[in-house]
Amino acid sequence: MQLFVYGVLIRELARGRAAELIAALDDGVPATVRGTLYALNSPDGGWYPILLPDPHGAPVHGIVHEAGRVDWLAMDEFEDAHGGPDAEYERRDLPVTLGNGFTTSAFAYCYVRDLPADAMPIPHGDFGRWLRETGHTAIEAR
Repeated sequence: MQLFVYGVLIRELARGRAAELIAALDDGVPATVRGTLYALNSPDGGWYPILLPDPHGAPVHGIVHEAGRVDWLAMDEFEDAHGGPDAEYERRDLPVTLGNGFTTSAFAYCYVRDLPADAMPIPHGDFGRWLRETGHTAIEAR
């Protein structure tokens, strides 16, 4: 079992609770999934990404970790992936392409609400790069 992270759970971007959740994970390897990536401005300050998976979409860049040490209940709570009608994310098993071209599968948190009108598209699919290019900061609390 593996976990694909593409935003505030990437080690270099993780702060607060996000950093706690990934602390026990391995370094992971760069990988991509297919879809569309957007950024949302949190009411609490800072930005976070949302992934809309699409097998015909552009590459969305992230990291794949072995997930043996993931606390799935805590991770689902952090991602607001509770399966109810007001959930923000859903944990899905997606095809993931590794840097060497091999394909595997990993769980990723995918946005399940309607796309907000103020969502900022990230055409190159790299949330960390988008933060650097725009000067925005990632959320620290969730």
